[in-house]
Amino acid sequence: MRGFVLLILGSLFVLAYLLKPPPLEKVALRIEDTKFGVRNYLRAYPKLSENVLVVAIDEKSINELGRWPWSRYVLAELVENLKEAKVVALDIVFSEPENPQVDKLLADSIKRNGNVILGFFLRLSSTQKEDPEALALLEESEFLRYKLMTDRVGLLEIPYVELNLKPFMESALASGYLNAEPDVDALYRKYTIAHLFRGGIYLPLALQAVRFYTGEDFQMVLSSHGIEELRFRGKKIPVYEGRFHRINFYPLKDVKLISAVDVVKRRVSPEIFKDKVVFVGATEIGIYDVRPTPLNPVTPGVYLHAFTFSNFEKFHFIRKSVISDLLIIAVLTGLPYFISLLRSFSKRTLFYSCVLIFYIFISYSSFAFLNLDFNLFYPLLAFTASVIFQEGFKVLIAEKDIRELRRAFSSYVSPQLLEIISRNPEKLKLGGEKRKLTVLFSDIRGFTSLSEKLDPEDLVNLLNEFLTPMTEIILNKGGMLDKYIGDAIMALFNVPVDVENHADRACASALEMIKTLEKLNPTFRKKYGIVVDIGIGINTGEAVVGNMGSKQRFDYTAIGDTVNLASRLEGLNKVYRTKIIISEYTKKELREDFLLRKLDLVVVKGKTKPVIIYELLENTEENRKKAKEFESALDQYISGFFENAYILFSELSIKYGDEPSRVFAGRCREMIEKPPSEWNGVYISREK
Repeated sequence: MRGFVLLILGSLFVLAYLLKPPPLEKVALRIEDTKFGVRNYLRAYPKLSENVLVVAIDEKSINELGRWPWSRYVLAELVENLKEAKVVALDIVFSEPENPQVDKLLADSIKRNGNVILGFFLRLSSTQKEDPEALALLEESEFLRYKLMTDRVGLLEIPYVELNLKPFMESALASGYLNAEPDVDALYRKYTIAHLFRGGIYLPLALQAVRFYTGEDFQMVLSSHGIEELRFRGKKIPVYEGRFHRINFYPLKDVKLISAVDVVKRRVSPEIFKDKVVFVGATEIGIYDVRPTPLNPVTPGVYLHAFTFSNFEKFHFIRKSVISDLLIIAVLTGLPYFISLLRSFSKRTLFYSCVLIFYIFISYSSFAFLNLDFNLFYPLLAFTASVIFQEGFKVLIAEKDIRELRRAFSSYVSPQLLEIISRNPEKLKLGGEKRKLTVLFSDIRGFTSLSEKLDPEDLVNLLNEFLTPMTEIILNKGGMLDKYIGDAIMALFNVPVDVENHADRACASALEMIKTLEKLNPTFRKKYGIVVDIGIGINTGEAVVGNMGSKQRFDYTAIGDTVNLASRLEGLNKVYRTKIIISEYTKKELREDFLLRKLDLVVVKGKTKPVIIYELLENTEENRKKAKEFESALDQYISGFFENAYILFSELSIKYGDEPSRVFAGRCREMIEKPPSEWNGVYISREK
């Protein structure tokens, strides 16, 4: 059963990884982005090529040379002063004429330099009238070093183009497109390696710059899936999704920037550009050539070209393997099954945490130091889902074991009842009588959670060490142990024979049980690593008592509203964060001077009539003061003066660290925010 579910889980996450549904992929990409931040923090990032410079059309240049676009006379000066560079790549398109004289100046500068690569845009819709001669010149930049494996090429084909004017294209070395594609979350992380345009294959600006700077070409194998293989300098280049290069980002501060105005006005030595590749583009935000990236939401677009050039020149590639990621997803889906075989919850938690931390460490460190990218999101999602399934399955098994344990304990017959049966065998017949009695219910808080932390043997030992002294207290006070309901105790006072002051005996038992548990808990903490907390509910009234069951199996017990109310009162301790709650009916029967504080007027679940409940406290000076102050605040609450009550309860919670006061302060706050339409001071409990 578990193996089948794990197979389904693993298959789902493999499909999610392969199909990358946008809601998941947006989260996945943002998580992957953190790897750049960690790498930068560790200073493990690769160094941007020393051969790359960016001439920036920046704020300083705009302030001195005027608003963009500048006259081509200025741009001719800019290009002329970059003649020492080996390659100048312009992230600019000259698609409209200025005037023939100025356009010729720029074209002549480009031609004299002999080092300029122009940019152009591929468009999904037509944006300019086509110039056949310019289109013919563009064909000279078509990439031809490829091999076809299929008739159909799986590259994106774009039907229209925005070109530079013919004079500029005639003067330039080549042209490369400037198109960029964002991911599903609108961030730019990838660089398109090639596009189809009217049957030809064209390369982007950065790759054209690589070709002319190095004097070496790419070798490309194409199929219906896109780029099957890309090689440069004899080495295989990783291709992402058949047509993308994943940009290996460098810290933005490492980009060597030179202001365009300093080049135009010759404030920098031409030697700076010697044998360099220079990318010219806008960094001024007002020109709107910015791209949101994992490093910065306003990264200049020209940086994407510069980073890609450096990645290819220095072979700074991010490498990943789909097969490796799928294997990791499979392993991390199955691993929780083996960890779940450990019986100790704390050990399982430790192993789960170790696996989680280890894989996160591997993923981040391999990226930072080796440029290897092991996907983080989908494997961890698979691991988390598998852990939840395994632990949920164990909880179901634990619940089943707990039920069996309770049935086993409840089958024990109390010593008192055995003595009566031995003396009066006629009492074994089915039947009962109505008696006035006091019922005590005790229950361990969070028993299911505790049971998960312990081995079955330790759990049984803990229950034995807890139940034994609690039972002795009840028996010593003259009560009868009715049954163990797993971790819960049900005790009856004034059955099967008359017992004087049975309400007092039940209350005295409850106080002694709390004190005894305080003494036991240090041992439990040392021996089992846990502490036990209990809640006790006490009620007095008439109930039917006697042998209940069948002729084959029966037990001496009590049934009726009195028993049910005692059980509900025990549960109310969770609501009021108390230890012992008794009903007004038990209070009326008390003969001894117990310290009680009035707690509330409440309708318990399954009832319609309200009952006054009290907290039974140890009789100390502090508790007496606390009880008196609490009841003053309670009077304000019952009277509907919630603001006054809120102040008083808040003061009590701070002064004494009193949990019931904290509960009532919260309740008053709710009443103030949403005043009840009718108020009679009665609280309706939904707790069992």
